Amino acid sequence: MAELTEPTDLSGLTGLVAEVLQIPADEVTEETGTATTAAWTSLRHVQIVSRVEHTYGIRLTAREVRRCRSVGALRAALAAKRGTP
Repeated sequence: MAELTEPTDLSGLTGLVAEVLQIPADEVTEETGTATTAAWTSLRHVQIVSRVEHTYGIRLTAREVRRCRSVGALRAALAAKRGTP
């Protein structure tokens, strides 16, 4: 698993999301999500969550998975799981 010194590091999360969505990383912002990006389908959502859990060594509850519908929400969930503000 990749260890990040800062779990809210958007660049690492941005690259992960861009790779799963198969879009350029410079198109990924905190607002990128199910409501703004056609490539973010339900299947890709599961893939993103799975990669985030594996990469960052966390487990999200079903409720958290449903709430993590954007990069910003994923970043907030990571911060909460890792105990950082």
